[in-house]
Amino acid sequence: MTRDYTVFEEVKATKKDILNCRFSSWYPKLQEHSFEAEILGPLPSQFVEYLGAESIRLPLEDKVELDVTSDNEYSDWEDEEDSAEESDPIQGFVDLHEQVNEVVKKYRAVAPKLNWSAPKDSCWIMLNKTMKCQSASDVYLMLNASDHITHDLDFPFEDTHDEESDPEFDYELVLRKWRDINPALEFRVFVRNGEVVGKSQRDLNYYDYLEKLIGDNKLDDTINSFVKKTVVPVIENRSFIVDVYVPKPFSKVYVVDINPFTRITDSILYTWSELLNDKEDKTRLITETNIGRFKTKAYSENQVPLDVIQASSDPNSLAQLAREWQINEKK
Repeated sequence: MTRDYTVFEEVKATKKDILNCRFSSWYPKLQEHSFEAEILGPLPSQFVEYLGAESIRLPLEDKVELDVTSDNEYSDWEDEEDSAEESDPIQGFVDLHEQVNEVVKKYRAVAPKLNWSAPKDSCWIMLNKTMKCQSASDVYLMLNASDHITHDLDFPFEDTHDEESDPEFDYELVLRKWRDINPALEFRVFVRNGEVVGKSQRDLNYYDYLEKLIGDNKLDDTINSFVKKTVVPVIENRSFIVDVYVPKPFSKVYVVDINPFTRITDSILYTWSELLNDKEDKTRLITETNIGRFKTKAYSENQVPLDVIQASSDPNSLAQLAREWQINEKK
């Protein structure tokens, strides 16, 4: 009796490949095929350090909204109320804060990201459960709460095979004009050596109408033609992954993001062995037969109650929270 097995193949990008996937690297070339955005940078070191801090501290201008009402609960603002300038985190990046406010005012609402990653994993912390930010504090909260952003800060060149030291680069804050999009119509396209080798539905929910769209070949043909004629010629990497959005009437394709062709990027409905060795014309979808495999809520492992976040910076509050949990469990 024999067993089928697949030899593990490494998929490593170069550090230049990673740099080529920065928003500021590809957006100017594909701006007419993407959503409106402002790139703020280079970011001051104080802001980068602020994003990398262990605790979440927001501007004092939002103190009323953020203070905890209970007398015995911890508040970041209580320790230095008489020294607002020292306690307000924006004092280290006042100019950037003003720029963020201006862009938010211009677009009314924005979706933030750094050079590579968007904080999709921290949508749970927002009242609207989306990346829609309507204030500078919304932007900072999403960025601070995101593991994706932490990866950009700490491990931007993870899983690259270059032996030389990491290249220097500037961090940038991207603020895209907020648009309500239909998640069912966002797709991830895998390009290997200049050719489309696979396409996958991005949102892991079942949409019955997608099967008909893909079955008619119209959507597949539109995406393939766009990527081949518009995206591949302007991206320096021969292999990359592009996220696209194709709204009704399915005649125009928008570029959402460019990602490196490496295992760090989610292959969604494919295995990396398939992407490295095969080529598929049809877009893979969540169907009635495979829906059970993908029922886990996206980024659910990142979701932590707000009271845990607030208590984690103060031992007394954390102990009080533990006691309250024990009391509730006995009820």
